Amino acid sequence: MNSKSPWKYLPPAGPILSLTLISLVVVSALLYYRAVKIQRFLEPALALSQPRNEFSKDVTQIFEREFGAKTVEGIKIKASSILIERSLLFSGDGTLKASAQDSLHRLARVFLSLMRDERRRSEISLVLILARFPSYGAMGVNVAERMKVQRSVSLIQDALFQAEPELNIRYSTYFAGTAQPTTPHERNRDVLELRIIPSEFLHIEVLEKLEKYSY
Repeated sequence: MNSKSPWKYLPPAGPILSLTLISLVVVSALLYYRAVKIQRFLEPALALSQPRNEFSKDVTQIFEREFGAKTVEGIKIKASSILIERSLLFSGDGTLKASAQDSLHRLARVFLSLMRDERRRSEISLVLILARFPSYGAMGVNVAERMKVQRSVSLIQDALFQAEPELNIRYSTYFAGTAQPTTPHERNRDVLELRIIPSEFLHIEVLEKLEKYSY
């Protein structure tokens, strides 16, 4: 008895091909819709972060020009902040080490390069020299710790101005120092921070980039 071919039970190729093509069109349309939605979300996010990223990149390039691209022991740059281990600059009695002069001179040149560039300077509101001290809750102890740390901040600022007098003569209004209380167990307590705070001009650039998404 002749066996019947199983192929005779399959539907015609024409409808199958049509359904396949329709499915591909539907899937492509869904993927395109998803891609457009993702793009509309990512573009404003990128526009929001681009000016700040470019600013941080400029700071990093100037820093690496002075210190080199390799990791510098005791000093690192993070976004638009320069972090320095306290032990690199200060001895146990709170005085500046003689070996710290080279690092401070390099840092002074970094800030002078930023300030001399008119566009970069317009994007800087303040260079904040920040040191932290442990807060124990007792007012007298806190005052003593604050005064000790504030003296360190003043020494750094004076050293920068002495290394590059132009910073003091023309750009001293951009510099400020502060002592910030923190918990006694804060790991970054012994890290000094030179934080470059962006100006309103940088925020205006962000708003200009976002303006096209408001329509």
